Amino acid sequence: MKKKYYKGLSLILVSAMVMAGVAGCASVGAAEDAKDEAEEAVTDAVTQAVQTQKTPSDKENFKEETVYVFTDAYGSQKSVTVYEKLNNPQCSDVIEDETTLTNLVNLSGEEDYSENGNNIEWNALGNDITYQGDTSKKPPVDIKVTYYLDGKEISPADLAGKSGNVRIRFDYTNNEQREVEINGETKTMYVPFTAVTGMLLSGDRFSNIEVTNGKVTEVGDNYLAAGIVLPGMEDSLADKLDELEITMDIPDYFEVSADVNDFALDTVITAVTANVSADIDMGEIDTTALEDKLGELQDATDKLSEGTDKLADGTGKLADNLPALVTGAGDLQNGANSLRDGAFKIKDGVAAYTDGVAKAADGAAQISGGTTQVNTAIDKLSESVEQQIVPGVTQLADGANALNEGVNQFMTATVEGLNAGEAGAVNTANAQLAASEELTSALGYTVTMDNIDETIAALEAKRNMLQAELILSDDEALQHAVAAGVKAALLQAGLEEGSDVYNEEFETRVGQQIQSMEENAQARSAAIMAYRSAVSEQAKSLPSLDTAIESLKEAKAGVNGAQSALEGVKTSLTGNEDVKKLTDGAVALADGANALKAGVGTFNQDEMNAVISSGNNTVCTALYQINSGVDTLDKGTTDLSNGLNTLRGSNNDLNGGVATLADGTVKLADGTAKLKAATDTLGEGVGELNAGAVKLNNGMLEFNAEGVSKISGVLDENSDTLVAEFKEIVDLGKGYTSFAGKSDDYDGSVLFIYKMDGIE
Repeated sequence: MKKKYYKGLSLILVSAMVMAGVAGCASVGAAEDAKDEAEEAVTDAVTQAVQTQKTPSDKENFKEETVYVFTDAYGSQKSVTVYEKLNNPQCSDVIEDETTLTNLVNLSGEEDYSENGNNIEWNALGNDITYQGDTSKKPPVDIKVTYYLDGKEISPADLAGKSGNVRIRFDYTNNEQREVEINGETKTMYVPFTAVTGMLLSGDRFSNIEVTNGKVTEVGDNYLAAGIVLPGMEDSLADKLDELEITMDIPDYFEVSADVNDFALDTVITAVTANVSADIDMGEIDTTALEDKLGELQDATDKLSEGTDKLADGTGKLADNLPALVTGAGDLQNGANSLRDGAFKIKDGVAAYTDGVAKAADGAAQISGGTTQVNTAIDKLSESVEQQIVPGVTQLADGANALNEGVNQFMTATVEGLNAGEAGAVNTANAQLAASEELTSALGYTVTMDNIDETIAALEAKRNMLQAELILSDDEALQHAVAAGVKAALLQAGLEEGSDVYNEEFETRVGQQIQSMEENAQARSAAIMAYRSAVSEQAKSLPSLDTAIESLKEAKAGVNGAQSALEGVKTSLTGNEDVKKLTDGAVALADGANALKAGVGTFNQDEMNAVISSGNNTVCTALYQINSGVDTLDKGTTDLSNGLNTLRGSNNDLNGGVATLADGTVKLADGTAKLKAATDTLGEGVGELNAGAVKLNNGMLEFNAEGVSKISGVLDENSDTLVAEFKEIVDLGKGYTSFAGKSDDYDGSVLFIYKMDGIE
């Protein structure tokens, strides 16, 4: 099976540029309704589409030839008129010319001439000479036009005024064959003519317009249908293309179809020239360099394949390690549940303790009822305090302190972990950006999260500049083209940009050159076309710019999203009112428990002596003093009763703090459950990412094997011969410089304009 390449070689690319030129020139007659103005607009469009950069220098003898071929509606030749322009750069009095034309008429002045066969001498008197003449010679390209109405062939005369589906086909025959020798073999090739056909279709008559090998452009209320063909080109390359099993879409006909009401067609214009292909510089092509570039392309695709393989490995490892994160979230959830259960146990224990304090206070009141029962009651009370209350209060204080420390450690560790997660998201993004060698090579520096905004802004600015350049008017394009050239010249001359000398010289030269080009329409058109061509070439990078910008925005959004999510979790922990109540409750519980422990005291003799010496009392010192003597019984029982009542007065606060702690642990458990659910969702996303990376890797391997490697193999083996054939074709185009003849002392260019009769 043959391999098919679209616009894969230089001549086909040139044709695409010419087609773009047709669309750009179509606006010339956008609002013109008169027949002669419409014809002028179409003629201007197609001739500018094939206008080349081949213009004479100020000191070069040059002959510009324009051949007007007048045909009937079938494309058959009726007459030929040729316009010749001889420039006279040396201001010579006599210009020697050669021509096969007859009935010569001087169009530029009154200068006369003498002739000797095909050789003529113009008495130029230092002036340029423009003249016209007639010839019966056939032009190098024949055009055949065939008309169809609703699928059936019809004559132009019968088609006038009809309605239905109309199809018009233009077939082109190249009559300029040459015998050439390539690598020792003789073969027949055609002069590489480019033909551009244009017609203005009334919007009132034509609709649903479609073209083959061309383009349709709206021009006001009408449509410009234009086609481009390269007659004979495929025949010139047929043998080599068949040998390489390559099929190229080289157009050799142009076709227009439309739904028509009351058919009528104004003049159809076709411009034909060999200068388009002649402008291609094939002299410096080195097939070794081509093969090197193909090698580089192969290496690049190999590296890209390796990169996608590494991406698949990386996402695989991420997917493999994600279960550890999910497990950790599960452990955190379990720990929070345990903390909640422990808090409720503390709540129950504090309730039992406060109940005991209330009972102890009641017992102390009974002690003061009678001395007979005091000793017995105090003994029992002391025993109860020493064996139950003191150990219980100690355990309560130790537990409350441990709980407070645990809450603090949990909060600190959680915040540090979230901070580390934010930093890790940035580091991961930076590593991925640094791994993009193609992006780094294109920018000249490595993109990081620190400079990603500036990079996005720079890429967007470049894209906006290119888009703005594409829609410049002709005057703006001319201004930009001239300014760029003047700037380059001044910088090369060593002038400092922005200096007074630079600015003055810049304005002067720009003004002079624009004025000069306004006076020379051809130079002006050439400058505008060259500038638009350069801008169009640069604009090919727009899809790549859009892709890079969107990729960087997605990377930034991903990091910002991760940081925002982690920051939200941190805020919910550190700023949430319920969490604050939890930490405050833990502190209050620890403070209360420590105060309670200090108020109860111990029966250690040294500690009791120190407390008594300080003038303070605890439950234990009070009991000690009561037991120390009857004299202090009244005071001791009073202090005991007061102390126990004080403790009982704190029972509500203690119970409230523990209740708040329990509620906080419930909410903490609910939060960790949500975190666990989020990690499960994250796991699903990473799995999809890994599957996508694997698919991308497989696609790159297939692209490398089925695309780049095969193309490289075909061109490596046949590049020398293929380039030689293209060079020969280009040389044939460069050699076709005259139709009616010219002197060997003159270089020249020739443009054919076919004007086909309209149908009314």
